[in-house]
Amino acid sequence: MIKNKGITFKLSAYIISATVLIFLSILFYYYQYSKKMLLREAYHSAQQLTNATVNEIETILFSTQKTPSSLIYIIENSKVQEDELLNMLSLIVENNPEVYGSCIAFEPYCFFKDTKQYAPYFYKSKEGIAYKNLGEDSYDYFKWDWYKLPKTQNRAIWTEPYFDEGGGNILMTTYAVPFHDHSNNQDIFRGVITADISLDWLERLMGSIKIYETGYAFLISQTGMIITHPNSELRMNESIFSLAEKYNRPDVKKIGEDMIKGNSQFLPYAALTDSTPNRIYYAPLPESNWSMAVIFPEAELFADLNELHRTSIIIGILGITGLFIIIILISRNITKPLRKLAATAEEIGSGNFDVTIKCGNAAREITMLGNTFIHMQHELKNYIKNLEITTAAKEKIESELKIAHDIQQGMIHIIFPPFPERKDVDVYAILEPARQVGGDLYDFFFLDDETLCFAIGDVSDKGVPASLLMAITLTLLRSKANKTMEVNEIVNSINNSISKENENMMFVTFFLGLLNLKTGELNYCNAGHNYPYLISQKQKIEELEQTHGPPLGIKENHQYKYETIKLKKSDSLVLFTDGVTEAISKDSEFYGDERLKNLIESHCLNSDPKTITNLIFDDVGKFTLEAERSDDITLLVLSYY
Repeated sequence: MIKNKGITFKLSAYIISATVLIFLSILFYYYQYSKKMLLREAYHSAQQLTNATVNEIETILFSTQKTPSSLIYIIENSKVQEDELLNMLSLIVENNPEVYGSCIAFEPYCFFKDTKQYAPYFYKSKEGIAYKNLGEDSYDYFKWDWYKLPKTQNRAIWTEPYFDEGGGNILMTTYAVPFHDHSNNQDIFRGVITADISLDWLERLMGSIKIYETGYAFLISQTGMIITHPNSELRMNESIFSLAEKYNRPDVKKIGEDMIKGNSQFLPYAALTDSTPNRIYYAPLPESNWSMAVIFPEAELFADLNELHRTSIIIGILGITGLFIIIILISRNITKPLRKLAATAEEIGSGNFDVTIKCGNAAREITMLGNTFIHMQHELKNYIKNLEITTAAKEKIESELKIAHDIQQGMIHIIFPPFPERKDVDVYAILEPARQVGGDLYDFFFLDDETLCFAIGDVSDKGVPASLLMAITLTLLRSKANKTMEVNEIVNSINNSISKENENMMFVTFFLGLLNLKTGELNYCNAGHNYPYLISQKQKIEELEQTHGPPLGIKENHQYKYETIKLKKSDSLVLFTDGVTEAISKDSEFYGDERLKNLIESHCLNSDPKTITNLIFDDVGKFTLEAERSDDITLLVLSYY
């Protein structure tokens, strides 16, 4: 990953990436803009070329249209003899280079009363001006479009291109104008006057149009028939619609429909055979209702642009490569002092704090970094020195705490059973401090052969202060307890000793019991401690809910009271500190009195002190699990037999 690379690599990568991005963005924009400009120029060129060609064709068609139109007035308004008629037709063909042939075709018996078909026709041949009467039996001109359409539509028309077999025997198109007899206020159709144009000159004209290497132009008629095309097999054999159907090209059909409507467009166009991308521009010929189209091959249109684009990419790659080399050389020169500082820092990290840090003639920022390293070097030396002192002090404290822990553990009973020779009582206890030393306490001992003194307590603080108060409390208990004193008197005496000069206002919750093993009579005093549970022989539990005064150390000379109950055979007492019920799980929930009571009822009714103690301690451990212990845990269970 790049984040694990050096400054040289990162600097080079970032600069080159930014440069490449900027270069590609400029190149892309330039290419698209140039392409748009070329298309605009191609559109204008196609428009100019097409308009020029259309104008040239239209000029010829328009001049051709004037020839038959000029004869109509003569024929309709005077009696023309056959020799005059033939002479006029001959002169029309001879004096109009664009006209291939001209004919006057009469209705049956209209010129000669005894002749059904009469259509004198002059046309150009290799030998000169030739004459033919199209009224022969082999050429029924009444069925040809050039005659039928002007007659039925009663207007001048340009015919679809056709091969005039029997007439001129060439591909041609004909401009035909109907003429009438207006005598006697009538309007009787008498025939048509025609002027033929050979399509050879159209083919030569369209073939002379050069559009790059493979571009071309073509004409279609008003029905979509292909009039001129570089592919001679398509001329007069296919229409733009038949080609669209043959190659399954709806777009070509749409273009054809738009062309015969007389519209003009500049559109993308894929070649029919190989789908080569092209551009097509088409425009109408108004006089004939034809349409002309020019094809621009995109590969040739954009050839110079693509070549320039490729050249720019090559130049860009070479430039970026050179820039990359320059960046590496510069960044290596810049980072050389940094590498030296890194090596020096590594040596300092290995423990050599006396190594010399040199910055030389490096940049100001690197010199500042070097000075920071020098400052860090001095600070590290001082820190290590202080750390050694602190560590030694900490180790001494930990050693002393361990000794305190051992002393504290030595003050409580840790060997069970404590009275193996006695069958009338059994005691088991656990004390688990949250730290090395704690403030919880328990104790039990005989005042005489029949009286067992037992106690449990919890100092308000933790750590060393709590452990000292715990030791004081245990010492006071053992020094003041005797068989001549009532249980509350012992508590009063301990409280007065703790309360004197208690500037830190520390206190101890304390429960003390005196059990007569002969009679089962239990005198107890509770100084603010958790209520113990009594498990009776009737297999039920109850709390000893009496509190006889505040915790020890709060109020001097306070007179505590006490309570007396009588234990029966197999009764047990469960005493504990708040470290049990206030144990916290990792979800910040308290263990609680209810859970403890339920555990005792379900698992501890017929159990001995050790079993009861371990069951409760293990259940608390499962509850807290990975949570950090916040308080000491102490349990003491006594069974009376």
